[in-house]
Amino acid sequence: MFPPVPPIGLEYIAGALISAGNKAEILDLCFSENIFKEIDNAIDLFKPDIAGITVRNIDSALFLNNEFFLDEIRDIVKHIKENYGLKVIIGGAGTISCPKDILEYLDSDFIISGPAEKSIHYVLEQINSNTNNKIFYGTCSSGLKVNRIISGINYNKYLEKGGIAGFETHKGCSSSCCYCIEANTKVFFKEISDVINEIKELINIGCSHFHLCDSEFNENLEYCLDFCNALKQEKLNIKWTAYMKPDNFTRKLFKLMKEAGVYLITLTVDTYKKCDMYWSDIERFLFSAKSTGIKVAVDLLTGFPYEREQEIKQHLENIRRPLPESININTYIRLYKNTRISKQILSDKNLHKYLIYYFNDGNLIKPIFYNHINLEQLSRIVEFDPIFRIDGADKGVNYNRLE
Repeated sequence: MFPPVPPIGLEYIAGALISAGNKAEILDLCFSENIFKEIDNAIDLFKPDIAGITVRNIDSALFLNNEFFLDEIRDIVKHIKENYGLKVIIGGAGTISCPKDILEYLDSDFIISGPAEKSIHYVLEQINSNTNNKIFYGTCSSGLKVNRIISGINYNKYLEKGGIAGFETHKGCSSSCCYCIEANTKVFFKEISDVINEIKELINIGCSHFHLCDSEFNENLEYCLDFCNALKQEKLNIKWTAYMKPDNFTRKLFKLMKEAGVYLITLTVDTYKKCDMYWSDIERFLFSAKSTGIKVAVDLLTGFPYEREQEIKQHLENIRRPLPESININTYIRLYKNTRISKQILSDKNLHKYLIYYFNDGNLIKPIFYNHINLEQLSRIVEFDPIFRIDGADKGVNYNRLE
């Protein structure tokens, strides 16, 4: 809600369902003042055979001002099942961390883990055939065409409250970040012309400011160049922002991104077992992007097991030297089931004293954090330099702060 984020995953799923001959409607509860009344009204009017609920995130992932979302979603599942006898499918990006545990926590009937645009029709067929399977794993294919349905979302409400429209160029991520639930997932690219048509549809309803919803834009340099070049040729007069990683970039890419409307990049950085070349790439990235007039903010995760304070100081100096617009630091590492960092920390009992909210329940659904560089230590390390910002200390995102 700070700012509100349109649920574009539902738009893609609705498009896939309708293209396969089903009827589908989206109920967006983001601004609802009475969630259950709106659910009742929607079900009474549409009379669905099945309900689907998206879990974009399990929680807000930050220690400061943390918000856990599954309890409210569980109440919605319970209301739908008990009052209408409908089966409930759970999906969304948040489900890939531990689908079986999330299915059980929410007491839903089925769950799709991973991209569902190609899989949703098959899942419905399986449900209609009374399958005993409750967990499905979504897959996709490059070039998959999905007619995104944007009419189910009131974009004016989002724009009024500081939200912006989103689009995506691909799904999955080939990076192997030790803390990320999406690490090493299969990558599927969308047809560039289809992505641009999505943007045009959103422009037609009044959107001009966009956020790229890929994990990291620069998954493939050639695709990025082709996309930016095609978008530039359209002369759509939009501005957009993206997350990127310090890999697969050239000055030519940044120049094309600027000409295609990019004004801000959030560069994702972590300090887990990095070589000298990594820091050189970050410096080159920052200088190259800034030379084209694009602002760069750095989201930095640090304070990993066995990292010493002096090492962290050196890392901060490496990142500060090229002078990004801001450096947002987080030293509280959210543990998710099956991530490499979770396995490392939980297997070393000497590290357990640094765990916060740890109940040893095994599924790690509720927020559990590792931290050995607390806020007092972090403040001392950054020496109140205004370029540094402690992530989660206030609500908001880079495109609101740096627009």
